Parts: sequence; structure tokens; C-alpha cells
Amino acid sequence: MSRALVVYESVFGDARAIAHAIAEGLSDGGLGVDVVAADQGPAEVGPDVDLLVVGAPNHGFSMPRPSSREGAVTQHGAEIADPDRGLHEWLDAVRLDATGARAAAFDTRSDHPKLLVKMDHAARTEEKLLRGHGLALLAPAEHFSVTDTKGPLVAGEEDRARRWGATLARALAAEPAGRT
Repeated sequence: MSRALVVYESVFGDARAIAHAIAEGLSDGGLGVDVVAADQGPAEVGPDVDLLVVGAPNHGFSMPRPSSREGAVTQHGAEIADPDRGLHEWLDAVRLDATGARAAAFDTRSDHPKLLVKMDHAARTEEKLLRGHGLALLAPAEHFSVTDTKGPLVAGEEDRARRWGATLARALAAEPAGRT
């Protein structure tokens, strides 16, 4: 059975909800799935992982970083155990032994104002870091909308995330020759 690992960073719970919904879709598509927060992520991803999916919220037009996590704590009351550890740091540190594995990225972002939405690039940075590990992208990044800084998710986004997870599972099944 193919296996997927979903690693996420969530500040107010929206990216966590999306990560779990994606995992449900992957599982419904026949994959074994593990979901883990980035600050608890494994130090190594082995060859048993066929698909690595990562995601985080947009902070200041990119992935969260220590200063933006601190800002979320002080300005918005976020509860972050260690502002120095998140998805970007995990992707920088993780050892991947996943030759031929595929990857996909997602982010959560505000649904307004439209000009700022176009400038948010967390998933673009995630994709760059995944490619830097030698992973091929299975699908373009997906973006999920929240209504405000603290959420909630826009209605229907968790269902859309489940469908995207199932789409990823089908795409992975259609490209089984990824292992070298």
C-alpha cells in the first residue's frame, strides 16, 4: 500500500483542519496516511513515504517565520509553544530518503483583499523547498481561504481539501513509476 505523510504548521487551527481533511481524502483514495504538526515532524522521512504533503498559513506574504509567529502570539493571542520551530525550519532540517517520492503543497490565506491574496506565497516557498530536496511535485499547490487572521475557514474549504486529497491519491496511483 502506498503511504503519504502530511506535515503542517497551524497557528489558529485552520491549516490543521485542512491537513486532516486532505488526509481523509488521501485515505479514501487508498493511501495509508500519517498527519503530524511540523514542530513534531520526524527528523527523517524514509523510502516508505510515496507522497509528502506540506502546508502552512501565509504570514507576511510567505511562510511563517520566528518573527511572524511571535507577532501572532503578541498581536492575536496565538498559542505557539516554540515560535522558532515551524514548517520552514522542518523542511530545512529534515533528511529525506524518498527517492522517487512525490510532493504537494498547500497554504491557507485570507480571502480578501484580492490584491493581497495574489501576493501571498507560502505555498510557492513550500514548493521550492520540496524541489530542493529532489522531490517532484505531483500537482500544483492548492490554496484554502480563511475569512480573517484567526479564521474561520471559508465555508466548504474542508470539503474541497478532502476532494483535493482524493485527487492527489488518484494522481499518485496513475504515476506508480516514480520510484527509481
